[in-house]
Amino acid sequence: MRVLALTGCSLLLLVTGMSGCSSIPGATGEEQVQTVDELVERTLLDLYKQEPATREEIANSVGYIVMNNKITKVPIIGAGGGYGVAIDTKTGQKTYLRMSRFDVGGGWGARSVRPVLIFQDEKKFKDFIDGEWEAQAGTEAAAKVGEAGAAGGAGSGDFPGDKGYSIHMITDAGVSATATAGVIHIRAVKLK
Repeated sequence: MRVLALTGCSLLLLVTGMSGCSSIPGATGEEQVQTVDELVERTLLDLYKQEPATREEIANSVGYIVMNNKITKVPIIGAGGGYGVAIDTKTGQKTYLRMSRFDVGGGWGARSVRPVLIFQDEKKFKDFIDGEWEAQAGTEAAAKVGEAGAAGGAGSGDFPGDKGYSIHMITDAGVSATATAGVIHIRAVKLK
């Protein structure tokens, strides 16, 4: 019993440490902005290739968010972190973001995903940028296919299937299968 408790604590510290290491690459704010701009360009090219209708969906949206997330899941616990940007479609204003995630539940794997959230509802777009903790529960499966893969999921809470926005996932590397309950925290950061 004691060995199990020590193993659980060690895994928790390992996963928590991995999620805290997620930072925006670049030594200066200008280099970090360039990294995020390149992420947006690469992600939108992949998205438009996989789902051509999203080009028009973004053009008609109030705003959209492009993220780069790393997720690690070991049995019972998982964590992740990432960065990205929210872009107001009308003004072009950019809000740079950091994300942290903690999950509890069955599953395994490690993967890198680039979610794109496209908002038709301005309040939901602003609420997301304001960085509230969001609880979620559901199942996910993802795998890399060729240069960029696709991910699928089903959940509850304010994300999948809720009116006012859509979510599209581009996978970069890794494979995972999870059934989790967890929290995601988004916060705005200054880069310049």
